[in-house]
Amino acid sequence: MASNEFATDPAETKDRNFVTVLSSMEIGDRAQEEMRKLRDGPNSYVTIAIGEVHRLDVVYIATKRSREDVALQIRVGSRLPLFDSAIGRAILTGMSDESRDRAFRYAAAEGPEFETRARDSYAAAMTEFADKGFCSSYGDWRPDVNGIAVPVFSPNGSQVYGLNVGGPAFHVKKRQLETTYAQLLSAAAQAISIRF
Repeated sequence: MASNEFATDPAETKDRNFVTVLSSMEIGDRAQEEMRKLRDGPNSYVTIAIGEVHRLDVVYIATKRSREDVALQIRVGSRLPLFDSAIGRAILTGMSDESRDRAFRYAAAEGPEFETRARDSYAAAMTEFADKGFCSSYGDWRPDVNGIAVPVFSPNGSQVYGLNVGGPAFHVKKRQLETTYAQLLSAAAQAISIRF
């Protein structure tokens, strides 16, 4: 039988998953007010979400939908690609080295091209986060979606989540995201991290 480097003790996995679910529920609840403030800001087309990593995806654990009928159709449980979405890139910048290495092992299991693209995406995300204080995706995840995101941390630093703001590219423009929402998003992430 071949060994699996991702295999763990089932009892440990069950306990860890239970704690993660409780933490996710708590941060989702605590984030609601900050998410509502972001959603109710100057652009009625933005959607706000907080998510956590699951292998090569980010899974939304809380959302605030746009105030408009024409909007992204997202909900709790929606999945976005870790290396192609703003929220995934933000989480990558906040991950511990160990967690990031695990994500790269998952990427490597998809093949050498995927791993190279994943590592390039991470390097670009780190540069952008250092320069601007957020990570972006302008049509990278989907050509019709713009978004920016920042990491959110649990108090002890054991969990990192992502908080994003985005929407349809024809209503949610790069300039407004970067000049109006970036500072609001960072303040919201800091408030959620402190409250958590």
